[in-house]
Amino acid sequence: MSGRRFGTVTVLLALIILFCMKGTAMSMGNVRRAEENYYYRALEREYTDAARELLREQGFGDCGVMMTRVTNEDGGREYTVRIYHKRLQRMSPGEKRILIDRLSQEEFGQEVCTFSYEL
Repeated sequence: MSGRRFGTVTVLLALIILFCMKGTAMSMGNVRRAEENYYYRALEREYTDAARELLREQGFGDCGVMMTRVTNEDGGREYTVRIYHKRLQRMSPGEKRILIDRLSQEEFGQEVCTFSYEL
């Protein structure tokens, strides 16, 4: 009887140890993901500030700049930048392309990030 009890206790302790190890590994992954999200949030703030400044210099003061993000399973990020201003509606497609080219120069240079623009 005591041999069976010892075996049961041993199996239970092994399961507890495995469960704790898995929790520790998952927790480390969450910490890494949180640090990565913090890093990208800082880049996103810098980008929107730089885009607003560039737009102000181009005569688009008080324009709306909204950036949305989709994070893929592989860690890639897809950004859509929407810019709102009355004057944008009156611009030709060529002028809009020039503005988008200038905005794309402000993008943060991460290979896993793609940008699209809506004016």
